[in-house]
Amino acid sequence: MRKLPTVLLAAGLVLVLFHASRPLPPPHLGDRPILPRAGFLKALFKAQLGLVADYFWVMTINRVGAARNVSEYRDIYYYADLTTDLDPRFSKVYTFAGITIPIHLGREQYANVKESSQILRKGIANTPEDKRIHFQLAYNLIFFERRYGEAAAIIEELSKEPGAPEWYSGLATRLYAQAGDFSTSLGLAQMMRDGAEDEETRAYYERRVNEILQEQLLQHIDTAIQSYKSRVGDLPGSLDAVVAAGDLKELPADPLGGQLFLGTDGRAYSTASRFRLELIYDEKTDDGERIVPKPMDSKNAP
Repeated sequence: MRKLPTVLLAAGLVLVLFHASRPLPPPHLGDRPILPRAGFLKALFKAQLGLVADYFWVMTINRVGAARNVSEYRDIYYYADLTTDLDPRFSKVYTFAGITIPIHLGREQYANVKESSQILRKGIANTPEDKRIHFQLAYNLIFFERRYGEAAAIIEELSKEPGAPEWYSGLATRLYAQAGDFSTSLGLAQMMRDGAEDEETRAYYERRVNEILQEQLLQHIDTAIQSYKSRVGDLPGSLDAVVAAGDLKELPADPLGGQLFLGTDGRAYSTASRFRLELIYDEKTDDGERIVPKPMDSKNAP
């Protein structure tokens, strides 16, 4: 049995202790974390490049565990991008990051979509044989970006693969024909949940199904709140008041198991969803404006 040098044993012990503690936020330069360049790491650790890639893969997972807001979830992209620069064939990183990075802002809006799709496209370029990455990109294009034609082309190609599920062809046809709505998103999420090959992926899409159902529900309640306000001239004091006034038949159960309540901004919220956010349009970009998410104010909490 080969013995490890003392310095490597010591370094390993330091890494174990480091990862046993709560991950600290990385230093940033602007809106991105400061990370070493892949070229520098390749030159410095040429003989141990696989080990270095594994280290940054662990760091990627740590960032997921530490993320609490939109920008911290966006940091995951940079760690995954560096990991796959070091090992372009590390296919699991692409799917993991692509699923994790997007954050629900409420009202069918998502942040970090560009980064999610970018890492998935990188995965397709480097590991084209991993069809899970193709399907996840198609999911992004449908659910987040509303680019149904491009998604349909990906699904159509996947349907030609040996052993492809029969419903791929039907989904491609449906995508080509549909303009896209809640039912499309819900149907796709349900199909991906039912076709998941592992419990982790199945649980993710089960959560996504319930997020879609919850958002439908909250928007329905928002409409009832506005109906009450238009008729009475003021916001109700609670959701129970909306039900009592007849604008809402009953207060439904939250699909995610949370408590529904009325925020001071006149919108419905759930204690089970951290990322139903107010959207502010105030920062200009090349497209004219950018969505800047504002976390739900604590005064909106029940």
